[in-house]
Amino acid sequence: DIMKRLFFIAAMLLTVFSFASCNKDNFGYEKQIEFTAEGGTKTVTGTESIYELSIANYNGREEWDDDELDDNESVMTVHFDWLSAVATRHTKTIVITAEPNKTGKRRVLYIYGEVRDRSSCIKVIQDK
Repeated sequence: DIMKRLFFIAAMLLTVFSFASCNKDNFGYEKQIEFTAEGGTKTVTGTESIYELSIANYNGREEWDDDELDDNESVMTVHFDWLSAVATRHTKTIVITAEPNKTGKRRVLYIYGEVRDRSSCIKVIQDK
């Protein structure tokens, strides 16, 4: 039981520190995108392909979903809470879909794409 807790804490710290090392130019990906309350789909394009994709929430819960490309895979798909992201090997694009916001509150999540052991960070905001 204690080993599971230590492993979980170590994994959390590793994730937080890797997310904190975002590249200054964000590899050409937009640093922030916004959706209306109706939701929708947007495509963002960068200068380099990503090999790992994550969506995280830092509103006190520190939860996330991630996917990494294996040698035989070409598509990464992640879904967390109200947001989905899909990236395809060698395309330099991320397709982001936000579900309609019926909460009456502004929502924020973060998408991270790993490029050459560095992260691109996209803050995703959805209006209320």
